Amino acid sequence: MSTADELIHNVVTYSQIPSSRRRREIQRELTAHIEDFIDAARDAGHEEQEIESLLMAHFGDARQVAEGFSHVYRGERRTFLVFAYALSALLIASSLLIAILAIQTSLAFGFGTSISELFASKHTVVQALDIVAFVAVYLGLTSLEALFVRYRFQKAAILLAAIGAVLTLSFRCMGYHPAFLFYGLITGVFFRAVRLFVSAEVARVGIVLVCFGFAGFGFALLRSPVSSVDLIATCASWLALGMGYLLMSRLAPRVDAAVLNRLQQI
Repeated sequence: MSTADELIHNVVTYSQIPSSRRRREIQRELTAHIEDFIDAARDAGHEEQEIESLLMAHFGDARQVAEGFSHVYRGERRTFLVFAYALSALLIASSLLIAILAIQTSLAFGFGTSISELFASKHTVVQALDIVAFVAVYLGLTSLEALFVRYRFQKAAILLAAIGAVLTLSFRCMGYHPAFLFYGLITGVFFRAVRLFVSAEVARVGIVLVCFGFAGFGFALLRSPVSSVDLIATCASWLALGMGYLLMSRLAPRVDAAVLNRLQQI
């Protein structure tokens, strides 16, 4: 790779311009500008080795040049990242909701409980909101952690908790009780902590099974009267929910990266 090609490559790479079309435009402009500079230097009688030194002296450090482009396209980069985040959250949440509802339907059918109750509008909406909130919090944590050097998870969790508190207060002022925000924050932080601080996959599964098993048991007891079949079915449903969340916590970063990479190619 020549000095000119290396300079162009580094400028485009360090500028972090999200759109590939924009990057190609910048690359063409830089190439044309550098070729004009090289032609002028040759016409002035400079040798090739001397031209390379003049080129580097004229254009300066690639990172400094890239900072200018990065500043110009900072708004576009923020919009791009927000869109990629929202699209990833929507795709993951939709897939997770479909999978969990399918498992819960099978469990309900197997235990002889009412499937119509499972798909009652209120139940489905509440569960969908819970899943969307969970996915949004989990992806938010993975994104915000990149902003910090030390105690990344802890700082990202505190920042998200502050954002959640502001959103909750806003909803409450409008007369709504967004329990799904609290649920999403708790479950998102829980599964992110499990993924970060528990290394063995078997231990992760065990922690999730115990926690969600107890949650399902407690939730079932809130309904009175409750039969043993309903108790087992509710616990099994919660266990399926927990395992779905655990699987999502493993796949979510890959899906998010794939979405981001695909959008960058547009």
